Amino acid sequence: MDKMPRKIGLLAVALAVLFFSASCAMPIDGKKPVNSIASARLLFYIHSTSNTPPDVRFTISGISVLSGGRGWVDVSNESIDIGALELVKRQAFLKEAFIEPDLYSGIKFKVLSATIKGREGQASLALPKPAGEIVMDIDLKIKTGQSSVISIEWDPENSVIGGYQFQPAVTVEPQSPSARGLMLFVSNSGSDYISVIDRSLERVIGAVTVGEKPMGMALSSLQDRLYVVNAFSRDISIVDTARLAVIDKIPLVAGIEPADVVFMAEAGNQIDGKLYVTNRSSNDVTVLSTGARRIIKSIKVGTQPSHIAADALRGEVYVANERSKDISIISSLDDTVAATIAVDSRPSGIAVGNNKIYVLNEGSNRVSIISPALRKVVGTVSLMHAPRRAFWGLGGRLFIANTSSDTVTSLNQLDVIARTSRAGKGPVGLAGDELRSRLYITNHKGGTVSVFDGVGEMVVKELSVGKNPYGAILLDR
Repeated sequence: MDKMPRKIGLLAVALAVLFFSASCAMPIDGKKPVNSIASARLLFYIHSTSNTPPDVRFTISGISVLSGGRGWVDVSNESIDIGALELVKRQAFLKEAFIEPDLYSGIKFKVLSATIKGREGQASLALPKPAGEIVMDIDLKIKTGQSSVISIEWDPENSVIGGYQFQPAVTVEPQSPSARGLMLFVSNSGSDYISVIDRSLERVIGAVTVGEKPMGMALSSLQDRLYVVNAFSRDISIVDTARLAVIDKIPLVAGIEPADVVFMAEAGNQIDGKLYVTNRSSNDVTVLSTGARRIIKSIKVGTQPSHIAADALRGEVYVANERSKDISIISSLDDTVAATIAVDSRPSGIAVGNNKIYVLNEGSNRVSIISPALRKVVGTVSLMHAPRRAFWGLGGRLFIANTSSDTVTSLNQLDVIARTSRAGKGPVGLAGDELRSRLYITNHKGGTVSVFDGVGEMVVKELSVGKNPYGAILLDR
């Protein structure tokens, strides 16, 4: 009689382990990802070189790549429509494909149809020769688990010969930024890689595979290392920002459900420092040494810590605790909680600027303004929408991402609401370029990054990235 309960107990444990393992392998959109560990990822983009192109359109019915040992390998059999007018000042995402690691020397598009607009409407063009194929040379060696961007540059003004023959002028842009000091990194939590955007070109120019469900990111003092928190694989990927490659990882053996991270430099040390990682389910912050690449301490904070921010001048780290309705102030000198300040319902974001701490209370539609010197709330701002994250800058303004309403609200230097503007679907992450007056917004539900003009306060461009983009961080040397 005592064997049956034991069997049931063992079965329950096995099912629980199976469920946990399956849930950890699933991205947040619920779809199981392709096994990128045993394969390599190619991301195909296209952009135009013309600002005033003719209305030329074409449809491709397949994409192939030329392998050194296996010949032409099909990576897509889908029909994709491409129009010159739609590419004016815009880069279009074509396809994500997983391939075998290898050396590849060519890309082939199969053109199904092509047209140009004339006086009587769209007129058909003769297809490229031979057999409607467009072949481009590449020199790409892609390794296991690696991601790479294939950016096609198209000149539509020189793609029609004799008024009837479509022979597209296309080349492959190499995966290297034109200005390495002007990059934007975006963590794609549903795709297990980060997108690299060249801010001078305002295009996606690269991708780096990291761990599972990349979330928060932080840059070192010299900005030569990018630290990416991977929530599902429970580790931190260290990315070389010059080579755009992962060079090491730090296991997160303490803490449950790591989400966000900040970097704090050590006094007198320009290379190494400490990382502070919030753990949503264990209610603590993990402290790691970047020099030793190991955990040195765990700090208990409030309930369900989510967002984290730092003030390097004050040597303090600020943690928003959603369930306990407060923020924890950690002193980086001894890594202890120096103060706990009560705020409103569900604080989910923090921004630091103008000698103030701005806390975004998603549950009460309010911003709590805290004096770090007085250690208390000195003001509040009521909003129409639930705030999620914020960025302080671009002329001393506070820009607030309202995730549920797909908008961005700005406060002026007097902490008064100035304007609410449309963003993409589910805006979450914010990063600002002060010199160019650009705000970059990750749209978690839309799979895009909005390029927001800080002067006109409007979206001027959308860049396609991976699934569920979360964080955004500028490299600005």
